[in-house]
Amino acid sequence: MSKKIIDRLHGLPFVLIILILLVRYLDLFPVPFWLLGVIISWGAITFFMEAMRQQKEKA
Repeated sequence: MSKKIIDRLHGLPFVLIILILLVRYLDLFPVPFWLLGVIISWGAITFFMEAMRQQKEKA
């Protein structure tokens, strides 16, 4: 069975959030706030889509 694109990208937003927060904390290079907002939003959307998918599988 082929994995859907959402299944392949499930962990990517969380990894990006951690990396960008680490870069901001260590002040390695400037990261714009809009980029952080986009990545956090992407992570939240992915989280809720995965939760809805699992809920449909159980029902």
